[in-house]
Amino acid sequence: MKGNTAVEKGAGMGKEFAVMEENWKKIIDFGPRLMGSSASKACSSYLEEEMKRAAEEAVTEKFPVTAWENDGWKLEIEGEEAIPSCLFLESGASEGFEGTLEWLGKNRLWNMYSWDRYGIIDSHGNTVAYVTVRGNGEAIPQMLFTGGSLPHFLVGREDKERIKRAEERKARITGFAHTKRQESTGRNVIGTIGTDKPGKKVVICAHYDTVYDTAGAYDNASGAAVVLELGRRLKAMGTSCPVELLLTDGEEFDLTGARHRARICSPEDTAMVLCIDGVGRDRVLEVWSGPEPFERRVRGILKGVREDFSPVYHCPPPPGSDQEAFYAKGIPACMLTFNDQGILHSPKDIYEENKLHNMKVMVRIGTELLEGLGIITEKGEG
Repeated sequence: MKGNTAVEKGAGMGKEFAVMEENWKKIIDFGPRLMGSSASKACSSYLEEEMKRAAEEAVTEKFPVTAWENDGWKLEIEGEEAIPSCLFLESGASEGFEGTLEWLGKNRLWNMYSWDRYGIIDSHGNTVAYVTVRGNGEAIPQMLFTGGSLPHFLVGREDKERIKRAEERKARITGFAHTKRQESTGRNVIGTIGTDKPGKKVVICAHYDTVYDTAGAYDNASGAAVVLELGRRLKAMGTSCPVELLLTDGEEFDLTGARHRARICSPEDTAMVLCIDGVGRDRVLEVWSGPEPFERRVRGILKGVREDFSPVYHCPPPPGSDQEAFYAKGIPACMLTFNDQGILHSPKDIYEENKLHNMKVMVRIGTELLEGLGIITEKGEG
């Protein structure tokens, strides 16, 4: 890699990692930040103030959403202990149900996963609830794409045979799901840099919301803090084009905030999107990017980055993060993540030093990528 890079010019900003760490801790401290919740609202207010420090201008974009929450659930097989389970986001409610299991085929999520799906059928032949068996890990909250108003439970891979046996012996299944929906407000926090520059804008985004049972240190307080740090560096270094820093609400609810923002974007006014979604504990950097000409540029730049990581490339980018809302409109997109499936959507996703180390790595990778793409001018202060 050539000398006197933007990364080297920004090296004197190392003290700014203390600001990033503080931002990260503060976001985590808000706890679970479910779309439309009071915690999400409080967090967005904090992020707007921090965005004012990171960008030239900052605003909160508000939009109507139907917020969903739950107040407990249970899924049991007659004569056995309760099955460890989670409710899908957007699951329906029931004060109580009982029936037997019937395999219904597959539940498809994000065009990425296909998991066994069962109905719970009552004595009159009516479906009263659903159960999906996660094929790649323990039970965690996930977005529900099947629609409807009935309870839908997700159980882990370790209970796959237990569910299968219960179906075969027609065991009685009982449970309840206390959920509700109400009209609320979603909040995207938006900062701008280089508004006086010519050309199409570049969007750098991360979501700050979570599912209901985690403070989301990895998914995605880390990404939000990294975007703020990238903003501070870009503001100091200078950019060749307008840059929008976007912290979204409702990513866990089918990318609600990103889809709302992307409605005003097109390939005619937006050059590309860089999404940071999850800075976990490992060294494998997943790179979701496309279309192919853009992916080739990204791959070429990352080959020269001076950091210790192993890249895994996916083209076209899978749909499971905020870049999808823009990529679906024909805008080139790249999502970066140090994926960490072992703690995804889990109470285990808490502050850990090795995540912070990878966040610093992610900032340096992101800065070199933006430099290689010609977005950083290298004329700012060192």
